[in-house]
Amino acid sequence: MSAAIWAVVPAAGRGTRFGAPLPKQYLQAGGQILLAHTLDALLAHPAVAGAMVVIGEDDADWPGWTEWTGKPVLTCIGGATRAASVLAGLQALPDSVRADEFVLVHDAARPNLSLA
Repeated sequence: MSAAIWAVVPAAGRGTRFGAPLPKQYLQAGGQILLAHTLDALLAHPAVAGAMVVIGEDDADWPGWTEWTGKPVLTCIGGATRAASVLAGLQALPDSVRADEFVLVHDAARPNLSLA
């Protein structure tokens, strides 16, 4: 039996270059925010056990989800750069995630994933 995979989802960006009133991950598309679409795609895969969403320290838009489609959604605070946010997400994974297991990293504002 293969180990479960966790997803680290960097969502701490402010999207200032994009110029929208909200960070990209919180913009609506098809009736829900991009981050919801991303979690739908990631957590639909049977090998993905949960997601660590890395948010900004002062993120007032985070909806506060703790589970998605029956799988855990955890959060941690990101860093000043994408790399620092990914590292924070990796370090905040549950203790049950071993150091030698694979972890999927996928941006919150890029929801167009296929199950394959």
